[in-house]
Amino acid sequence: MKIQFALRSMGSVVMLAYLTACSPQLGGSTASAAPAASVRDVCSSCGVVESISPVTQEGRTTGAGAVIGAVVGGVAGNQVGGGSGKKVATAAGVIGGALLGNNIEQNRNTVTDYDVVITMQDGSQQFLTMQDPGNISPGSAVHVNGSSITLR
Repeated sequence: MKIQFALRSMGSVVMLAYLTACSPQLGGSTASAAPAASVRDVCSSCGVVESISPVTQEGRTTGAGAVIGAVVGGVAGNQVGGGSGKKVATAAGVIGGALLGNNIEQNRNTVTDYDVVITMQDGSQQFLTMQDPGNISPGSAVHVNGSSITLR
């Protein structure tokens, strides 16, 4: 009876060893394992807007505003007073008109552009300058194509 018990016990141990060898490994890695579910395809042109900053560029003047302002100011100054007062008023009108006309021309030519910082899905950053960001704001998910941005 002891022999039968010993044979059965050995048979159980061999069967257990066989089943353990055939079962999948819990902590190990195998060559046929599927890629992890957390790995995603990275869109090389997709990102999120981090910031939008307005940048104002002073307008350039051609001198036309100053000339037109000087003429208008001179004519207006010439209408004031008489004698030597008329000459002073005309000179002041020419100088004041030239300064004012130049300032008006410069303000008309002032341009505001927007510097946009985008963090791409691959972790890099892109810096673009736009004339009008439209409905794009910080936090917007965007698609970058060259120098243009569209919402995703």
